Amino acid sequence: MRRIPLNAFAKAAYALLTAHQTTPVYDDVPENAVAPYISFGLFTAKEAGTKVNDISDVTLNIDIWSDYSGKKEVNEIANDVIEVLNTGAFTLDDDFKFVSGQVDFFESFAEDDAGYHGVITYLAKIKNIKE
Repeated sequence: MRRIPLNAFAKAAYALLTAHQTTPVYDDVPENAVAPYISFGLFTAKEAGTKVNDISDVTLNIDIWSDYSGKKEVNEIANDVIEVLNTGAFTLDDDFKFVSGQVDFFESFAEDDAGYHGVITYLAKIKNIKE
């Protein structure tokens, strides 16, 4: 891995999600945020290329937070987010290119204090096109 694609992919994911669904999306959740909202969680990158292709496997966890007392709101938002992600319409800058992606996993669960939390794990292949 010659360059880390995390910032470029986070920016593209943020732009895609904010353009195509209505739930607020945060990289850094403000203290006054009102549920429901979406935030970015765990973000990883590992080498997946060859000697001539600099490609990274990127994992992004997308957290969905709700203070609704059941799973319905989280699951509906997750469905919308998954539909948007599956378009693959990521526009990366910083000399990176989105190669492919897929939703790997989704789970939703009750929070200890109140509300529900959902996590979508999205896997992407990102190519460094800068020489």
